[in-house]
Amino acid sequence: MKKILVIGSPGAGKSTFSRRLQKKINLPIIYLDQLFWRSDKTTVSKEEFLSQVKLKMQADAWIMDGNYSDSLFNERLNACNTVFFLDYIV
Repeated sequence: MKKILVIGSPGAGKSTFSRRLQKKINLPIIYLDQLFWRSDKTTVSKEEFLSQVKLKMQADAWIMDGNYSDSLFNERLNACNTVFFLDYIV
C-alpha cells in the first residue's frame, strides 16, 4: 500500500481512520478538506483546488482523505493502489 484513498459517507470516520492508518504505515496524509478550505472558512477556486490535488498526487506515497467525487475522482482512483470505503450505518 503506497497510494491509498479513504472515502465514504460524511461522519463515517475517514479522518480518524486515516490518522490511525498513518501511525501504522507511516505515509503522509493529504486531507482534501485542507486543500479546499481556507482558514477564514472560505474556499479556494476550483482551479486552485484541482491544481493542488494534482500536485499532491504526484508524490510517491500518500493517504488521501476525502471524497470530492466531482474533482479528479477517476484520476485519484487510477493513481491509487488501495481504497478504503467507510460507510457509516446506524
